[in-house]
Amino acid sequence: MNLRIKSIVAIAIGWGFVCQAALNSTELVKAGETAYNLYCVACHQQDAAGKVGFAPNIRNKDFLALVSDDFLRQSIVNGRPGTAMVAWSFLQKEQIDGLIAYLRAEDLELPVEPIVVDPDKTYPGSAIEGEGLFVTYCAPCHGEKGMGYATGGPGPFIGGEGFLSVASDDFIYKTLEHGRVGTAMRAFLGPKAVANLSPHEAGSIIAYLRSLNGAVQQVELVVAESSGDSAKGEAAFNINCAACHQSGGTGKAGFAPSIRNQDFLAIASDSFIKDTISKGRPGTSMIGRPDISDTVLNDIIAYLRSIPMGAVQDVKVDPTLVFHGDADKGEQTYSNFCSACHGPKGEGYMAGVAGPAIGLSGFLEIASDDYIMQTVKRGRVATAMKSFIGAEGVANLSEEDIHDVISHLRSQAN
Repeated sequence: MNLRIKSIVAIAIGWGFVCQAALNSTELVKAGETAYNLYCVACHQQDAAGKVGFAPNIRNKDFLALVSDDFLRQSIVNGRPGTAMVAWSFLQKEQIDGLIAYLRAEDLELPVEPIVVDPDKTYPGSAIEGEGLFVTYCAPCHGEKGMGYATGGPGPFIGGEGFLSVASDDFIYKTLEHGRVGTAMRAFLGPKAVANLSPHEAGSIIAYLRSLNGAVQQVELVVAESSGDSAKGEAAFNINCAACHQSGGTGKAGFAPSIRNQDFLAIASDSFIKDTISKGRPGTSMIGRPDISDTVLNDIIAYLRSIPMGAVQDVKVDPTLVFHGDADKGEQTYSNFCSACHGPKGEGYMAGVAGPAIGLSGFLEIASDDYIMQTVKRGRVATAMKSFIGAEGVANLSEEDIHDVISHLRSQAN
């Protein structure tokens, strides 16, 4: 059963049966699976397996051996500030209990043997020393200052309040000690580990992380008046879109694109945005949302267009234009100038890169040739996407070069 059907079934079933006075364990797990497919699967993927560089595996046996039910409950209710994990505080207790039961259901390859974590235990260490150790051993996956996916790394955000407020010193220490089987997170403590760190060095890494707590602040944006109902649009955006596209639609490199960027809004028509939301982007975490009404879509678009961001130029995009280029030449041009950010085949974040997927049918069916041309010609202000055309572009490519790239993208998507 695909994700969309599962979600529709989950909505139809509802949660009436969960509120019975007594639920057996099987019913509780099934109720949790229903909640998971409704609220969690878009980010954490089928069976909670996660996606490298996007969302962590939350059914990993080593993770579940370390975390308490209270740890999971706090993460669900409070979210992880500074990440796409928003607070799901509106969920009922029965729903959260079901989610935890589903995650812990005994269908993993190996049984979960609990690891005793002492929430009150602390480890002495030097934050100054820890910074150097973190840069050497942790930053390649978790990013500068532990910012995780936001910096294009494959590991999650461990340097912010959302994680550090629920993760005790002993939780972090034992994660370093045991690693996470089936992931890039190996053991780093002891002679059999990849780094042979000492307990003092582990304590110093923990001290450094604690020194970062709250260092990354979310930006608060002021919504201006617009011709549409931007107030309703903001509420709808926060419910349906902010988990991935972040507060105010600012996006996050390597995770989700900015959809309030002035260059994007200059060339993206209302129908382009509506189609993207309704149909999604197959092959990415952007699932289709045909359940969102046209009225709500109009409100969301009005909100995005109302956010102050400087002068937005009116760029005319001709959706009827079709460019005929050389796909073979375009493959080489793409490899030289585009693949570093968008992936070798335009698969985007799934390839662990900073830019979105532009080689998949979900994008190419909606984006006209001229839309792609105007994007390459203009770039996207305040992002890594610069202009690549002409003497002022970073690569001084010709329009014919971009015709070739477009032909290449469309040929490989067929």
